[in-house]
Amino acid sequence: MTNSQDLQQVTTVINEWAGALSDGDIERVKRLWDNLYPDLVYIAEENDEPALGWEGIEDYYRELESSLGRSSWSIDNLKVDILNDVAWAYLTFVVEAEVKPFKRTMTFNGRNTFILRKVDAKWKLIHYHESLSRDKSRETWGWFFEN
Repeated sequence: MTNSQDLQQVTTVINEWAGALSDGDIERVKRLWDNLYPDLVYIAEENDEPALGWEGIEDYYRELESSLGRSSWSIDNLKVDILNDVAWAYLTFVVEAEVKPFKRTMTFNGRNTFILRKVDAKWKLIHYHESLSRDKSRETWGWFFEN
């Protein structure tokens, strides 16, 4: 049976993640990760290869911080389950973000999966996978391929 306190704590971590990204607070986002776990994985939709390990994830966030201006994240359809000291979460999202290299504001519709582990009674991210909605990706990226 799933512990309702664990479910609430994982839900809080996910909501904190979305809130920190909306606030542009990358340091707050980074604190949600288990930076001591050796096999971290971050799969961003815009990159062909995953960011692996804490150094790779820090590099990704450094790039994100320099290339994004104002952003607003909303999440929906959050589902969470606990498997002992491991949890997973799934959600759909809409983010509207100023993308500095493209000099435009873009809207991304997608979905994420997270894996978390419990460390010292706290839930920490160890795996992140993001993908755009197939149905909406043309709206987001069509301009890029037409030029």
